[in-house]
Amino acid sequence: MKLIGLLACASVLALFPSPAFAEESAPELQEGFQEPPQEARPHLWWHWMDGNVTVEGALADLEWMHRMGIGGVHAFSGSLGVPVVVDEPAPFMSERWAQAFEVAIERAHEYGMEVVIAGSPGWSQTGGPWVAPQDGMKKYVWSEVTLEGGQSAGRLPQPPVTTGDFAALTVPSGWGEAPTVTPEAYGDAAVFAFPMPGDRLPLAHYVSADQGEEFASLTPELSHSVTLPFTEGEDLRSVDIVYDEPVEVHALTMAMEKWPAFEIWAGASPDSLRPLASFAAAAAEHPSPQQTFALPATTAQHYRIAFQRPPGPPPRPGLPPQFSRGGAPDSLKIYRLELLGEARVNQFEAKAGFSSIANFDDQSLQQASSTSAIAPAAVVDLTSRLQADGTLDWTAPDNGRWTVVRLGWSLTGQTNGPAEPEATGLEVDKLDASAVHEYITTLLALYRDNANVALGEGGINALLTDSWEAGVQNWTPRILSDFERLRGYDPQPWLPVLVGRVVVDPASSEAFLFDFRQTLEDLLIENHYGTLARVAGEQGMTYYTEAQGDTPRAIVDGLAAKARADIPTAEFWYRPFATDPGQPSLIADVREAASAAHIYGKPFVAVEALTVAAGTDPWSFSPAMLQPVADRIFAYGANRLLLHESTSQPFLDRAPGLSLGFFGQFLNRNETWADEARPFFDYLARTSFMLQQGQYQADIAYFYGDEQSLSQLFHHDFNTNVPKGYGYDYLDARSLAHEVHVADGQLVTSGGMAYRILYMPSHVRHLTIATLERLQSLVEQGATLVADKPVGRFGMAGTEAQAAEIIDHLWGVGTGQSRDVGLGRVYPTSDLALALKAEGITPDVAFAGTSELLSLHRRSGETDIYYLSNQGDEPLSLPITFRATGTPQLWSADRGETRALSFARQGQNTEVSVPLDAGQSGFVVFQPSAATELTLSEPRTLRETLLDNEWEVDFQAQRGGPEETVTFEILTDWSENADPRIRYFSGAATYRADIDIDADMLESGTRLYLDLGEVNELATVFIDGREVGTAWKSPYRIDLTGQVTAGQHHLELKVTNLWVNRLIGDKQEGASPLAFAPQSPYTAESPLRSSGLLGPVRLVQTSELTPG
Repeated sequence: MKLIGLLACASVLALFPSPAFAEESAPELQEGFQEPPQEARPHLWWHWMDGNVTVEGALADLEWMHRMGIGGVHAFSGSLGVPVVVDEPAPFMSERWAQAFEVAIERAHEYGMEVVIAGSPGWSQTGGPWVAPQDGMKKYVWSEVTLEGGQSAGRLPQPPVTTGDFAALTVPSGWGEAPTVTPEAYGDAAVFAFPMPGDRLPLAHYVSADQGEEFASLTPELSHSVTLPFTEGEDLRSVDIVYDEPVEVHALTMAMEKWPAFEIWAGASPDSLRPLASFAAAAAEHPSPQQTFALPATTAQHYRIAFQRPPGPPPRPGLPPQFSRGGAPDSLKIYRLELLGEARVNQFEAKAGFSSIANFDDQSLQQASSTSAIAPAAVVDLTSRLQADGTLDWTAPDNGRWTVVRLGWSLTGQTNGPAEPEATGLEVDKLDASAVHEYITTLLALYRDNANVALGEGGINALLTDSWEAGVQNWTPRILSDFERLRGYDPQPWLPVLVGRVVVDPASSEAFLFDFRQTLEDLLIENHYGTLARVAGEQGMTYYTEAQGDTPRAIVDGLAAKARADIPTAEFWYRPFATDPGQPSLIADVREAASAAHIYGKPFVAVEALTVAAGTDPWSFSPAMLQPVADRIFAYGANRLLLHESTSQPFLDRAPGLSLGFFGQFLNRNETWADEARPFFDYLARTSFMLQQGQYQADIAYFYGDEQSLSQLFHHDFNTNVPKGYGYDYLDARSLAHEVHVADGQLVTSGGMAYRILYMPSHVRHLTIATLERLQSLVEQGATLVADKPVGRFGMAGTEAQAAEIIDHLWGVGTGQSRDVGLGRVYPTSDLALALKAEGITPDVAFAGTSELLSLHRRSGETDIYYLSNQGDEPLSLPITFRATGTPQLWSADRGETRALSFARQGQNTEVSVPLDAGQSGFVVFQPSAATELTLSEPRTLRETLLDNEWEVDFQAQRGGPEETVTFEILTDWSENADPRIRYFSGAATYRADIDIDADMLESGTRLYLDLGEVNELATVFIDGREVGTAWKSPYRIDLTGQVTAGQHHLELKVTNLWVNRLIGDKQEGASPLAFAPQSPYTAESPLRSSGLLGPVRLVQTSELTPG
């Protein structure tokens, strides 16, 4: 043991507590912070996979969770290729499964845990084998026939009955293999006719321009396909469409598997082609299989479509090779390729709901022609004339040719998953409230009757629906009457738009499609999310729901969907998987859930947290790695973490056990650090508790428009235009219309929020008449609006003249200056910083530099609570100005301790010196006080003693470590040890040494710390056999003040690493495997992880925090 000496003014140890100088805090706040209540504790997603269920395993899972301070379990039952390792598998709702579930839920309640079930077997979405085909998710389909004037219709062609995404294209494989028997259902919806505005194009010759081969035309029936191969080094393939004489073309319709970028050329011959139009690759994750593109009216004899090779899917971190989606495709499969001589609405299929995204506000899209538009009065409703056998009792009028459309519906074929075969069935029709009601009451009855578990208090407490993975649907049997109820006009004269025709003009047709898509959205919100919430509430259950998640997959506004839940929920992954770097869409997802909670006065914001694709590196995550990501989630507004995940382990004596395919985390009783998890979970609970207090504080209500969801807006980049230091919430059109009003110049909500600015970003160019009228009303009552001037309206309601009148009234004509309107004010700019400065609204949190500091502000009574998270790699010790007064303290959630801070009041602001280590978070809490200034001397390092003695180390022999005690003369990395029993060891090893503590290190007015230096991954410290703390993140320090006396002490350090090295060791040649990890991807060549206690280990004496 060597004395390093006295360091007069060494490094500042910023977060050392100073109980002797800490001011008194609100007792109940302090008590809850130190010992968080059950509702603040993290929950675990608990997966019962592939029938690997045992009672003893489930009870052991729960016992560990309870011991570690878990507040609730979210039970899922599914199938994801997890090996079946039990002798008698117990699939979902089998007798063995039900018995185990009943026992487990009873035990969970004995432990005081909340019990939550998923909305379906698997995790998405709401489907199961009890859903009848007629109640499955639906799409609209149609057939067309042309009649000459005076011709009888006869039997109409049957629209496609095929189950799949579009028309006659078959159902995708979904979660696993395509079902051997695909259920089918069909219903007629409407029959209508309209005068055919032009002639169909004559037959053309289809030639592969690259290979010179002619092939058959690709027709609307989608009955066959052509494959265009891409050879190595060539990324362009072309198809020529050649007519016997020049023809006028207005549109192009194509159907294919993968959507590339492409160009269209036209000319009199192959040698005279000129570019006509170009289109980017489809932006949606699941674009419409058929898409129609409006073209500039062009007359030519020779047309060429040149396809670029579609790019390969983006790489996904953690995806194992066997699940790789491959590179760029080597061919294009085309089902339909047809030029059209009549006008079509541009990309009508996507806008009508065959794609999850559609941008009505994108003015770069080619507008359809009006030359062959249909008058609404010319559309004849023939629905009542259709007979059961498909015969239409109608004769076309003598004036020209007529098109007759038979509109019906068939199934999308989407099934729930990933679930066991016995638990897999159709996803229920999300737009039909009665079907959803029948579905969810059946699911709940299975739990109540089969598993003998009560619903509500004492049983299943809550229902959760995960992020949307059910594809899209755009029909339900009552949609036409629902449309008229919701939109206020009869859709029948506009139905030709659903099959691509232009009615009145392109703008009117687009307006109808906007209204149709809004109707799909309204029905999904009310009939799916609303019905689930209502049924859960009737059973005494709470409802959690996510919505879009990482990708805009559903036709829904996520904020509106989450508003129907008791606990709005989001997801945030440990690292990007299906998102761009930084996870922009998931930042928006969390903020969206938080906004829903704030606006509607819901106390909890839940987040599925720390999910990871770990197909290449499972069981490789420690609390120190997880904590900074958890802190980000909190800073975005979460206050209840639903940790993903904990696969139920059926055995008591085999580890690490099973996992959720290649998805993690791996938070179960078999994790190496399972018995040391409590401090980390306590940290999450303390942070959650503080963020559950009082009311969120925000200056800005961020209204993002009538059309795009947040997941679409921020799919690739998160840029809110909100300056740093200001709090904000998002507003959707529904909350703007119904949840905010003006009081004292502020926008206030039923949930208690008060915003000083209503902001609308620059992408919002069109608004509905209802929204424009609402903005006018709010401004005239005193609201301040910051927004660029819109250019027009969405939807059929009102007129462009009405929209222009409101827009000019609010924004003025030809002026860029702010203007008073009624009692309010409009800033005609999207520069929010400019308007905030003009209004004299200073940042709520302000600091110099570009530090990666995240902040969030809540107010509870007279106490202001600021959450700060240093996401940077460097310590921060900088003055921060808060828009608050009183006496500030720093509350540290890792230890449950508080300390005073230096501050100086400046009017209604306070400048505070806040020290935060790299990757560290904490709360600055302002308590009411008349004090205006306090200067403190920060703790200084006074002495350091290096513990450089030998260490006696005992490894767990049952984990493959040496049976004998090993002596380490110096601290070394286990992974570099020559002994394979140590090099490949995973588990806990106990370091032992006797240490002497000099009396000078215990002087009054000082504190003593044990600093462990570098630790991989956790260390629990014992002094003379008594546990004094666990160091689980940097800095790895334990406070020994008051716990030791001068003289000799026996020091023990229980150091735990991760499973990685053992799993690699088991793959070495000749090794006898010690771990049970049937899904492990590690090989003998995989890199070992640094492990063990690396030090240096020191005793560190510091001064106390003192006034000075």
